[in-house]
Amino acid sequence: MTAELVRTPRGDLALPLDLPPIVLDLTRAWLWSYDSPHTRETYERYIRRWFQFCAETGLDPLEARKPHGDVFSRWFQETARRPPKPKTVALVLATVSSWYEYLHGTDAIDANRFKKTKRPKIARKHSETVALTKDEARDLVRAADADHGRERLRTASLIRLLLQTGVRISEAVNAQITDLGFARGYRTLTITVKGGGTLTRRLPVETTYALDAYLAERARREGVELRDLRGPLFATSSGRPWDRSKAFELVQRIAKQAGIASKVSPHALRHTYASLAEEGGATMRQIQLDLNHADVSTTEIYVHSRDRLEKDASQLVASMLE
Repeated sequence: MTAELVRTPRGDLALPLDLPPIVLDLTRAWLWSYDSPHTRETYERYIRRWFQFCAETGLDPLEARKPHGDVFSRWFQETARRPPKPKTVALVLATVSSWYEYLHGTDAIDANRFKKTKRPKIARKHSETVALTKDEARDLVRAADADHGRERLRTASLIRLLLQTGVRISEAVNAQITDLGFARGYRTLTITVKGGGTLTRRLPVETTYALDAYLAERARREGVELRDLRGPLFATSSGRPWDRSKAFELVQRIAKQAGIASKVSPHALRHTYASLAEEGGATMRQIQLDLNHADVSTTEIYVHSRDRLEKDASQLVASMLE
């Protein structure tokens, strides 16, 4: 192993401290190489499972080969609290392979032999996230508008922002009041997107009204003029940044209040935006730009055709043969 010990931020990463110091620091460096806190959190959780497997089997992580990866794949599925979906298994294996690729790039190992581990086959355009129907989306907005409690205006504005613009939950809760603006007569919101860049989105009138009502109420509580209000766009009652997990729980609660039986997540609202936009006549290119997808094939995964049976060409073909 030729890599020198590197100094990395400790932060709040919950890695096993009994790892060799070089492995521990290289793992921290690998995690901190990702800009997104959500990505770091997910990868940290998955790599801990790999380290747990290595500890239980007595395997030196730096000596892993393809057969070890194949056994780990089975171990991961059989030790999970509930059977993981194939996409999750594939992501876990890809995460571990990414870790080995990073170690290889630092000369800590001579090759990434884990990358040939057999992974579940996932359909190219497969998505386990289900979009809401138009009626379900309307019910969700009504339930948000009718929410009760001190933060009901925050609820209404968040649900509308997620549904009516398709932004990610992390982009919404990380936004600042100063990110609101105007351009060519439109109200806008500039968000920090995946990868660290920025994207300016036009806000629909309905979303703007909801946000204005919420921010006006916040300014009144803080005893300041609306123009002087600062801080996160969505904040806790004490003015602190709103945790993404709490916003996630809010979406699920409002979905239950709306009587939506299927499991609803903020990501489902992003899929819903894409599906309704396509249904309303937006081009796939425009939806791609809205969602900030590098490849339109990713956008196509987000578009769920709810009238698939009605559009099925079987009847058309059958009628031609009569």
